[in-house]
Amino acid sequence: MKRGLKICCIGGLLIVASIGLLGFSGSFVSAQTTPAYPKILRFAALSPGTMLYAVNSGLAKVASDKGPMTVIIVPNTGTPAWYPMLSKLGTADLATDNFTVFWQMWNGKMAPDPIPKGLPTKPPYEMSKNVRILMAGLVTQVGMLVRKDSGMKDISDLRGKKVAWEWSGFPVNLTITMANLLNGGLTLDDIKPVPMVEVVSGVKAVQEGRIDATSCAVGMGAVAEADTLVGVRFLRNSLDPERIKAGQRAMPGCYPVGGRSGVPGVPEDVPIWGTVNGVLVSTNMADHVAFKLLETWWNHYNDYAPIHPLLKTWTPDTFVNKNITVPYHNGAIKFFKEKGVWTAEMEKIQNQLLKGN
Repeated sequence: MKRGLKICCIGGLLIVASIGLLGFSGSFVSAQTTPAYPKILRFAALSPGTMLYAVNSGLAKVASDKGPMTVIIVPNTGTPAWYPMLSKLGTADLATDNFTVFWQMWNGKMAPDPIPKGLPTKPPYEMSKNVRILMAGLVTQVGMLVRKDSGMKDISDLRGKKVAWEWSGFPVNLTITMANLLNGGLTLDDIKPVPMVEVVSGVKAVQEGRIDATSCAVGMGAVAEADTLVGVRFLRNSLDPERIKAGQRAMPGCYPVGGRSGVPGVPEDVPIWGTVNGVLVSTNMADHVAFKLLETWWNHYNDYAPIHPLLKTWTPDTFVNKNITVPYHNGAIKFFKEKGVWTAEMEKIQNQLLKGN
């Protein structure tokens, strides 16, 4: 009787121990298969009222509402402010800018050698190899604006004309103007540069006939006003592959995109120089975090589309772009492979960037 009781006790202990081990094992497996997500991600953006602030806010809202992490906006004065926050300080997790800026960060240069005459030679950013693209998307059209009654239709028509240049208060227009000129087969020596401070004053100068052309963005309020008052148009960019490469000497990763008629300054369908924007992260972001962000935006892009007109164009088919100027994040690549949109061509481009080619 005692022997039977002893056997029962031992058997009971073994069962309890087994259950305990199974419970421990289950917890261990669960911890391994369900990685933890940070509670908060910080999305660097320009100040309230700017286009990128609105765009980033839309992306952040959907990521927070539909995903496991809260994405908060961290306003700042611009790329020079958020770049060290993302690349070195770890006080920002995401940011948005265009492919040319990403190229400058990855290479630590202003533009590919030889730097086109007229562009600053001092690198705008310190080189960093720990930045990564999470996704591409929004394309902003930035072309050369003239009056409709000028008779000009193509960038090459600017030869000998008065064109806004120097841009002491808006240096991004240096690369935009240069890219457009090079795409038209022109250099600064082929035009008459007229000093200009910022972009709205350039549009106003075209409107008033003080200059012949200025670089600016499609969709600007100043362009709509000038179109109403005197009529303006964006000049046609060349789609010749060599001309596109010439423009990319000033703006790597960017290229002409179709401009559809119906908006101020675009009376007919024409290709206009486009700057591709994307979300930038660092290698410090865990793969599963990058994967989850992309999954959320991929599945819920219809939720951020109504927040800002430009977000309507940021659809899943734009997330992968072969014109990238820094490598994609490993978590993004894993996601794109699962969706079947990561091609052999993209793998080749990724490897070339990582090797410094």
